[in-house]
Amino acid sequence: MARRTRSSLSELRKVRMELLDVITEYARLREELEEILDAYDVSSPEEILEKIKMGKLPEHPAYEDYLEAKSLLQDASQLKNRLKELIERF
Repeated sequence: MARRTRSSLSELRKVRMELLDVITEYARLREELEEILDAYDVSSPEEILEKIKMGKLPEHPAYEDYLEAKSLLQDASQLKNRLKELIERF
């Protein structure tokens, strides 16, 4: 019985450590995303693209920033899903 308890505690510690890692990475990605969006005074990557199409922003470097913001948003979404899984296990 004690072995199971130690094993269970060990698993909980692993989940807790991963939770902290995922939360930290998620916060970093969101911060990077917000920096890009704030620089263009928009609330989504798609708004950057729209401003480029309308001629309100120069294609360079705005398009590269659009791609980066889109990637950051996708990565943050994946981490959010992982976070939900970990919370269920915890």
